[in-house]
Amino acid sequence: MNTQMPIGVDDFKEVRENYYFVDKTHFIQSLIDGHSKVTLLTRPRRFGKTLTMSMLDYFFSLEREPESLHLFDGLQIARAGIDYMKHRGQYPVLFMTFKGIQNDTWDLAFNAFQLVIQKEFQQHRYLLDSPELAPEEKQLYSRFLDNTATLAEYQISLLYLCEYLYRYYKIRPIILIDEYDAPIQNAYNHGFYDTAISYFRTFYNNTLKGNEFLNFAILTGVLRIAKESIFSGLNNLRVCSILDNAYADVMGFTEEEVSQIAKDTGEEQALPTLKKWYDGYRFGNIDIYNPWSIINFFAERTADDYWVNTSSNDIIQHMMQGNAKSQEKNLPTLLHGGTVAAIIREGLIYKDITQNKDGLYTLLLMTGYLTAVQNTTVPNGRLCQLRIPNEELTHVFQSEILNLEPFSKSKSSNISLNSSRSRYPQS
Repeated sequence: MNTQMPIGVDDFKEVRENYYFVDKTHFIQSLIDGHSKVTLLTRPRRFGKTLTMSMLDYFFSLEREPESLHLFDGLQIARAGIDYMKHRGQYPVLFMTFKGIQNDTWDLAFNAFQLVIQKEFQQHRYLLDSPELAPEEKQLYSRFLDNTATLAEYQISLLYLCEYLYRYYKIRPIILIDEYDAPIQNAYNHGFYDTAISYFRTFYNNTLKGNEFLNFAILTGVLRIAKESIFSGLNNLRVCSILDNAYADVMGFTEEEVSQIAKDTGEEQALPTLKKWYDGYRFGNIDIYNPWSIINFFAERTADDYWVNTSSNDIIQHMMQGNAKSQEKNLPTLLHGGTVAAIIREGLIYKDITQNKDGLYTLLLMTGYLTAVQNTTVPNGRLCQLRIPNEELTHVFQSEILNLEPFSKSKSSNISLNSSRSRYPQS
């Protein structure tokens, strides 16, 4: 067994061939058993979204069929039987990630979006030789290849590509869009939110609403943007957030999975440390460990703050600064292991989230800074009891939030907490 940890590796084939793999292929079985036309899975960053989508691509894609032949041997989906494995390599798949659209102007962000679309059209450029496409359709296809299509044509690009693939294969394609909300978060951070939300609303509705050539679509992201903002009129969308039971164990590691990793690596004595530092998340009704921190621990054999430095925390810092006064009372409670009650409204409208504490706590929950130990459905949301999930996140609050200017000016003994950071000795 290869026990090398796949730090920063999110290609399923590469992980299966070269690294330790935690088997999540029961997700494929669940999708085959039944799925919505469009499913959105929201999880914090570095919780395995891209690897999960890559896994789906390798399983379903008919263009991956030769290289995926043995990748699923011995995994849960293979053990489920031939009725499931007969779906392997049987569908045209469009798989793209928007995580790289991180630009400080709309023009640059749109150029990055063009390149993502261009890459997907390049993957299927054999369609240019197909008699199923009319000459004018091939001309349009070529414009996507050389990035000369119009803004309006890009908004309907995936609908066109779905139709072309359906005509070619006589099979409806699957669409996989990883980090669907990254362009919107980026636009909010850099001041062109209205332009981006208007553009991508049309793009997503053209791609997902009334697309007769679509088999099904899976989207992942960190936040659920309000349906009215980006999925207007999309009635076939199922949202599965960290508060829902559906697919709760698909991303992140369960206690049983962490115990198995420890057993396989000969580090079972580290389990109490791992639980203290990286457990504490609650997805649906399942306890979840932070997978990024877990694999880093097993690579380094040291308990440390691995998750906080994986990306920018600009939006968190912006919101905390805007809510500093109202949070002076709640932060000491959280830092000393207590809970704070908040109404969580999962459908976020970015321009509204800085206006009240519930918007702040919705963001902190969905981005992984807090976890819900209880939640009850109430009108227009869920009443949640929130807490800091573990030791690592306590350090995050101390270093990333208490050091922000509004809090650092008013720090006192009742808001500051001495770090209990420790090291698990290397073995």
